[in-house]
Amino acid sequence: MNRIRMIILSLSAILVTALVAACNTQQPAAPAPQTQQTPATQVANVTATYVGEQTCQGCHKKPNVDKTPHHQSFKPLSDYKLDKTYGTVTVYDGAANDAKSTTVDLSKALGVQVDTYVVAQIPKTAGFAGLYYRVGKLTKNPDGTYKISSAAVVKGTQNWSAEDYTSCTKCHSPSLGAAGTPDKAFTCEGCHGPGSAHVAATTDEQRNATMPLPTSQTCLKCHQSDPTKDSKTGAIIATNHYGTRDYTFSKHNTTGMINGCLTCHNPHAVNANGRLIKTDNPNDICVTCHAGKNYDVKTIMWDNKSDPRGHITADHSFTAVPESATKVNPTTKNVEIVDPTVLDMIKKALPNLAK
Repeated sequence: MNRIRMIILSLSAILVTALVAACNTQQPAAPAPQTQQTPATQVANVTATYVGEQTCQGCHKKPNVDKTPHHQSFKPLSDYKLDKTYGTVTVYDGAANDAKSTTVDLSKALGVQVDTYVVAQIPKTAGFAGLYYRVGKLTKNPDGTYKISSAAVVKGTQNWSAEDYTSCTKCHSPSLGAAGTPDKAFTCEGCHGPGSAHVAATTDEQRNATMPLPTSQTCLKCHQSDPTKDSKTGAIIATNHYGTRDYTFSKHNTTGMINGCLTCHNPHAVNANGRLIKTDNPNDICVTCHAGKNYDVKTIMWDNKSDPRGHITADHSFTAVPESATKVNPTTKNVEIVDPTVLDMIKKALPNLAK
């Protein structure tokens, strides 16, 4: 009996020890749920690189793009029939306003800005203030050929002064500032972004995931709408150079009820008047939303004919900033916004302008 009792006690002790050990053992945490990536998101998450406009045009045939102002903003010099062969010229750094000079080969220019300025890259060893410069100016001859003269001259001399182009590249030549792109001008990837992941896609789902469509924010990166402050007078002036002029304050923008710029504009083709507008008559666009209304676009989008750069740009505030609220400063040729009510509206929306 004693022997049986000892065996029972021993087994009981082993069982208690096992139970205690089991209670003190922590269970491993359940693995975190894994987010399953679809083939589309896998491709979309790949860091895309530039492939060049020629690759895009292999599938996307858009012959009318060549007629758009976007395309015209920067073209190769080879598009122009020159009156003679142009070679090396000496240019001076107009951006730094000093006597520093270098030589550039006009025949190897990067391109031409808005059918006017010949743009070239300055050697880094030249020590210029910038990297890209307007090194010449195209002028059309009576026979249809073009000659290249100086873009500007050094004050008090006949020396060619190269004018800085760096600030223009973002919009006129976005590819110049994009590492890895084979293009130099304004191309598909300037708006749509680098396209290698899109090219690699094999299904419609992947292609859609890798190339989201541009929005108004894409347009407004270059076509800035907000007014600015004149550096000399401190006056608030209408933004003229970019062509959207005060869209920020329009009901089209503040209500969010339309698809922004793309409601009226087609960035890929021009109308009969050479404008990036979906119809030949802009009034026809208004009635698609404002049925029964008889709008005159020329009245509600007044033109600024005093732009210091010679541009004529329509006001896009749609009467939120009426022409009566502005006054041309004959000294600076800026369109200053002088109406107190409009100034108060602007300062509330853009408080930094009031500083």
